[in-house]
Amino acid sequence: MIGEQGGDMTDASSGGAAAPAPERARESLDLMCGILRRYGEQEVADLAELRASGATQSRSVVVVGEVKRGKSFLVNALVGLRDASPVGVEVTTSTTVAVGPATPEQPAGRDTLWFPSRAEQVPHAELADWVSCDGVRVTDPQVDELPTRAYVPVDGHRLDDVTVIDTPGVGGLDPSFAALAAATAEQACVLVVVCDASTPVTAPEMEFIRSTGASVEALIVAVTKTDKNLRRWRPIVAQNRELLREHLGRDVPVVGVSSLRAVLAAEMPPGPGRDLAEDHSGIAALRREIGERLAGAEHLPLANGLRTAIVALAGLAERERTSVAVLTDSARALPELTAKADELERLRIDTQQWELHLHRDLTLIRQQALDELDRRLKLLREDWSTRINKGGMAVLRKNPQHFTARMEKDFQEAIAGAISVFLAELHSRIIRPRFESDVVWEEILQLIHAAMAGHEFATHRVESKTQNLIDPSMLTMGVVGSSAIAGIVGVSTVVGVGAVVGVAWVGVNLGFRAMRSGKTNLLSWMRETSGSTKTTTSRMLEAAIAQSRPEIVIRYRTHLKESIAELKAHIAEAEAAARADSEQREADLVRHRKNAAILARYIDRGETLIGELSSAAPAPALVVQR
Repeated sequence: MIGEQGGDMTDASSGGAAAPAPERARESLDLMCGILRRYGEQEVADLAELRASGATQSRSVVVVGEVKRGKSFLVNALVGLRDASPVGVEVTTSTTVAVGPATPEQPAGRDTLWFPSRAEQVPHAELADWVSCDGVRVTDPQVDELPTRAYVPVDGHRLDDVTVIDTPGVGGLDPSFAALAAATAEQACVLVVVCDASTPVTAPEMEFIRSTGASVEALIVAVTKTDKNLRRWRPIVAQNRELLREHLGRDVPVVGVSSLRAVLAAEMPPGPGRDLAEDHSGIAALRREIGERLAGAEHLPLANGLRTAIVALAGLAERERTSVAVLTDSARALPELTAKADELERLRIDTQQWELHLHRDLTLIRQQALDELDRRLKLLREDWSTRINKGGMAVLRKNPQHFTARMEKDFQEAIAGAISVFLAELHSRIIRPRFESDVVWEEILQLIHAAMAGHEFATHRVESKTQNLIDPSMLTMGVVGSSAIAGIVGVSTVVGVGAVVGVAWVGVNLGFRAMRSGKTNLLSWMRETSGSTKTTTSRMLEAAIAQSRPEIVIRYRTHLKESIAELKAHIAEAEAAARADSEQREADLVRHRKNAAILARYIDRGETLIGELSSAAPAPALVVQR
């Protein structure tokens, strides 16, 4: 360490007060990571920089609304492409369609459909056949399997790297869609609620907005079809603003948009004429509102990286304070250090007994997660049994694709909830009490991720077929990692300071014959699939334990060994201080105090910058392609 080598740390930060908070935060983070590396904490410094980079953050817009409000047309207007998501007088989308930028792996013109058992690319011209209520494939009784989500890559995306999610028209205002808009360090998301200009916000729309407004800050209301209501739309927009302020107690942006005029403008050559046409259509204003709200989450990764560095610096500061205590009063510090070293040595000797306790604790945590799964599956079966008995099979058969996707999501949510409990308990009961470093938790999570991703889920069909799937929903939503699960299904698998695990979701293969074969067979399938869900989740947890347990043991042994060595170094320092002349002891004392003070200043500065990043007015972060 620097202090032990006789060198002093220097406080090199310029701390220019005039610079924007993000710029000063990045400068401070660079200096903090430099300090960590000078202390030999390379892995923590790398982790802080990775978290601050924003490389894992995705940006998305979720568009929701009642049937026939023009959601899909608005999605097309936002991305600047007339037919990205299927639209038409008689077209109602029956599953989720996500529109995002084209990549070499997913070129424009080739859409990806995700079935319960596989992924398949189709020409864009065939998309409506698969994802609309009256599509040729959807209505074909010979088709056994339909996609539960689709991804449409487009060139010239007018919202840059933002994924725009067109929720099913047949589903209306499903409250679960609001969970998609949870902003985290790994996900920036905006919820756009679509109304139209023929009438003020309806009671169901207001209820949805009121129920989601408390938890979703990035909320925008778009009033569509202004071109069909030229005289009424401005008073409707003003009235909606007043109604929202009255019911929510805060201002919500309400933007009038003509999607028709917007897509016509998008087809014009770039230049002032197109810009003016987009301004008149209202789409430019809506894009600006979206950009401002996405920018609000822009600095979350940077704050996350600062937090990681601060925690590590706090450990170093404690180490420096221990050296100060040793040099100040070695006679008093020596017995305390020796007692701590003896205690750690006893723990090292008793690691065999600890390993038995670890096995017990992991078993209990696994059982706790399975209990949570049982609870969720019971609620799932009760909910769907009530729906089937109350609404009848005719309702399900009318839109089998939509209800299959809902069932699939419910089973996935049950699995994700159980995994969330497992990870939270593993962190709080086993990892956090023994390891100070985020790096240990991060690496254990990577092992768990790999173990879980290797498991497949065989589900029952009404007749014979079984299928396997690792569900790619996170890619569909344009997000990766635990924040995706937290946002999409409403459970959090983010544990600790920025510790993230990307858990592979497990898919459910209902098979559309289930709905066509009658209520008894469908309920029977649901019971059997609940059993398969529990079996597969149990195996996933067993695999996670098998992968993580040896790593925890090895890491704990290494941690004890290194901690003992550090304490022995302090003991040697205390003994040397007792023998050293006063001049040398004073020089060492000044050095450690100076280092501790510098570390404390960086910690305080980091905390201040995190606060500034959270409260600073965001700069426009949305790059609109011209």
